[in-house]
Amino acid sequence: MEDLIKRVRNVIDQCWNSFSAKTGSELLVLNKEASMQLNFAYILKNSMDLVIYHKDESVGIELETSIEVNNHHRNCDIVVSIQKDGEQVFLPIEMKYYKEYASSGGKRGAVDIFFKDVYIDLELLESYSKLNGYLDGIQLTMTDFRRIIYPPNKNSKYWNYDISQGAKIKAGTNYTTPIGGRSVDITLNKNYIFDWKNVGRFYFVKLEGNL
Repeated sequence: MEDLIKRVRNVIDQCWNSFSAKTGSELLVLNKEASMQLNFAYILKNSMDLVIYHKDESVGIELETSIEVNNHHRNCDIVVSIQKDGEQVFLPIEMKYYKEYASSGGKRGAVDIFFKDVYIDLELLESYSKLNGYLDGIQLTMTDFRRIIYPPNKNSKYWNYDISQGAKIKAGTNYTTPIGGRSVDITLNKNYIFDWKNVGRFYFVKLEGNL
């Protein structure tokens, strides 16, 4: 099973690189986050046969899977089910996409909520990994807003949820800065580093926590 899981993680990396290249060259045109999820899931689904080496192995893809965490149901963007020799495990993937301009042509705004939501995704993935059969998950984020990645300053309070190039999250940190007038209480128990990749006019980052 461990070897199959490793193969799955490798093909996810390859698919993310392919997705980034296609989006950066505008072979893929993404209008919103749902388009990001669907297009990445399509590439992933059509690549999973590459990891099947034995008759007792299978890999499936499911979108918007409901997962119960702390008595609340959360919809995970993509769950990869991995089966071998009667054993089954699940690898969750959460995704975020922030566009500088809305479809109407105006500035999208709500960048503070986006920052906070990336951190919420990471907290959810850590929660999923504590459930029976769930593996450490992956967070995938993209944006066309360069100032998020390379900000001229970090004067606003939402920079407490820093996602800029090179930003680091230290395991055990609790985040409580209110966003949008609402209280926040996020604790991340793993270490993360934001290492964005630039392709065309877009920026892409894959986040996986480590202890």
